[in-house]
Amino acid sequence: MPETAGRKAAQVRLKGTINRKFDGMVILMKKIRAVMLSLLACTVLLAGCNTSSESNEEQSLKVYSFSGENEYISVSNGVIILDGKDEICYGGDLKVMSDDFSDITTYSTTIYINGSEKEILLSNGVDDQTGGTIDVSGNIGKISGDILGDSDDKLTDNLWFELKTTNLSGEENTYQVQLETTEITKEVKK
Repeated sequence: MPETAGRKAAQVRLKGTINRKFDGMVILMKKIRAVMLSLLACTVLLAGCNTSSESNEEQSLKVYSFSGENEYISVSNGVIILDGKDEICYGGDLKVMSDDFSDITTYSTTIYINGSEKEILLSNGVDDQTGGTIDVSGNIGKISGDILGDSDDKLTDNLWFELKTTNLSGEENTYQVQLETTEITKEVKK
């Protein structure tokens, strides 16, 4: 009989240990559930605030493409993107159409608005320090930020491209092309 009593006592202790651990797990699960519900409530509130503020604001998107050429140079595939917050200018591709550019050592490219004063949107320069020559043709570059200010209404008839070069003899030349600008998109409401 003592063996049975000992066995019974061990079973009672084991059952008590299991019940305490089970009770602890139940409490932990209740805490996890409370935290998850709180996070879900915060997410719903924040998502609701974000949606309502976006729907009250009008977002506009304007995309302009530009290109131009003369007997010396050609600019193609240029794009200006304005979305209310960001302004991006992709200068496009420059192609030379004359052998006059075979001995260039330094050049700069500039895209600007020609109004009452010159408003530069994008400007890049390349200078060979080794005594060799540079290929002028290629990608003009990209810039983003507050590049236009309030000048986007002037883009249609006043956008220009300028290429300044210096050759091996030190002779400097400037080539300018008025860029034909087309607005691809009108105002879009989100």
